[in-house]
Amino acid sequence: MSTLETKMERFLATRNNESLQRQKDLADADREQATDPDLLTAAIAELETEYPSQQIKKTRGIGRKLVKAADAKLVEAEQLGLFTSLMITESNAIPTLLARLPIFVPIPARCQRAMLDKDMAFAFETPFGRGRRFGPPVTIEDEDVLFAMLQLSGRRLVGQGSKLPVPLNDSSWLRDERGNLTVQVMIATVGQINKELGLNDSGLNYKATIASIKRLGHVSIELETRKKDLYLGESWEGQTIRLIDIQWRAYEEEGLIFAQFSPLMVKWLREQATFHNWKIRRKIKSANGRALYRFLCTQGNHYRRELEYIANAILWHGNRSRLRPRMEAVLIQLRDEFAWCDFEIHGTGRSEPFVLEFWRTRNKQDQDS
Repeated sequence: MSTLETKMERFLATRNNESLQRQKDLADADREQATDPDLLTAAIAELETEYPSQQIKKTRGIGRKLVKAADAKLVEAEQLGLFTSLMITESNAIPTLLARLPIFVPIPARCQRAMLDKDMAFAFETPFGRGRRFGPPVTIEDEDVLFAMLQLSGRRLVGQGSKLPVPLNDSSWLRDERGNLTVQVMIATVGQINKELGLNDSGLNYKATIASIKRLGHVSIELETRKKDLYLGESWEGQTIRLIDIQWRAYEEEGLIFAQFSPLMVKWLREQATFHNWKIRRKIKSANGRALYRFLCTQGNHYRRELEYIANAILWHGNRSRLRPRMEAVLIQLRDEFAWCDFEIHGTGRSEPFVLEFWRTRNKQDQDS
């Protein structure tokens, strides 16, 4: 065989391989295009092939069927190479920064409206910077829903922002070396979320949780941190943060919820998370008490600070003249009922301010959670 014939055969083989690869790429693209990025719509459409649409909400166990169908669609998208799925093993973890920021406050929503600035934002100051919360007024009860959804989230997805279930076009600084973003997702019914919250399946609880989920989807945070430069002096560096993107499909008894926690939330969870005993939190009845517990979770094994400072940090709601006995009641519950801590309150409240000295204790509940 001549050299010319050999070169021609190699050329034809190369062109044939390129043609086959193009056909494969086109087929993969068609399959991607056929995959509905809205997991809930796709899951419901699949169930409608089995049940008439008007009977879906009346079907026994429809919530579990919807979650299973949506989860199957997520697996199908992963098999198409849209993203990689990683199962989550840790639980009872919340981002430390989020727990320290006064975003979800023990102040009723109706009272927060008078505290908004000219941009209708809720402004706050922290030891490391300042910020504003945009969106509807959210409370400790909304934070309960957010934390319950974190508890129920089962996997993280790694992929290009445009191919995630809720496409993301920004967050460039959070991309890895391959240009991928990592998000955390949850698929659950409203009933499952309410069960995690310790609530029964009454219609009032269903409506309240749906309303809370919708509020969470509209919350964003503007956070500025203080920087010091040798030549420019003090300056501020800021960014706007979205915590979560949510899709929902509500039925009479079972609402299907898909939540995608932002890449920044995942970064916080991976790099600086705080252990937060969900069983303990659910048994603390007052919003002030749950805010205090969340704050103390972030403070290490020993903490000492004035009661007024702590109250200001968590935006304690109510008459401050009764601050000591009310805060002490929460601390006594944490100590006596849960063996979670020990504490002393120093000072008189007159010549010397009340000061909390607090120690964390290891207990069986912490070890079992």
